[in-house]
Amino acid sequence: MKVLFVNACLRGERSRTLQLCRDYLVKLKEKYPEAEIEELNLETAEIEVQSGALIEKRDVLLKQKAFDDPMFDLVHQLIEADHIVIGAPYWDLSFPAKVKVWLERCSVDGLTFIYSPEGIPQGQCKADSLTYITTAGGYVGEYNFGFDYVKGLCSFLFGIPNFYFACAQAIDIVGVDVAAKMTEAKEDITKIVSRI
Repeated sequence: MKVLFVNACLRGERSRTLQLCRDYLVKLKEKYPEAEIEELNLETAEIEVQSGALIEKRDVLLKQKAFDDPMFDLVHQLIEADHIVIGAPYWDLSFPAKVKVWLERCSVDGLTFIYSPEGIPQGQCKADSLTYITTAGGYVGEYNFGFDYVKGLCSFLFGIPNFYFACAQAIDIVGVDVAAKMTEAKEDITKIVSRI
C-alpha cells in the first residue's frame, strides 16, 4: 500500500494537527506494516501558484504527451497513491492556501481525470480513500469548508470514493480540556484506521 501524506501543518513540530497525523500514520503502519508512507511537506515544497504562463506550459506538454515532465511529478505522486492523508489546520473556514495550490497543480485533464464523451469527469487516481485531519481553535460546526472542498473535488474530479474526517476542535477556548479533546480525536482516528 502506497500512502501519500500531504502535510500542510505549517507550524511544524508545534502543530497539534501534526500530532494527530502522526498518531494516524503510526496506527495505519501497525495495521499495514508493508505500507510505504511518502510525505509531501507543503511548507518546504516549492510549488508555484497556478498562473497563465504555467497553464500554457502545461497545455503544451499535454499536447506533446510529455507526461514524464517534472511539472507533473506532484500529479503522478497523487495518482499512484492507494490512500491519501491530508493534515491541515482549520484556517479561515478552510485550510492554508498551499493546499489549494497543490490541488490546482494536481488537477490535470488527461492525468488525474479524463472526460467521458458526455463531458463527465472520470477520475484516474488509484486511491480508494482519503482521510482529512484537522484541528480548530473554535467550533467548526457546519462551516467545514476545507474538508467539504477536498471531498467535493477529489470525489467529483479525481474519482476517490471514500472519505474520513478527524478533528480536535475548540482547543483554543479558555477552560477547555485540550488533552481530552486530543484524546477524543485520537479515538476517532483509531475507528477510521479500522475501516481503511
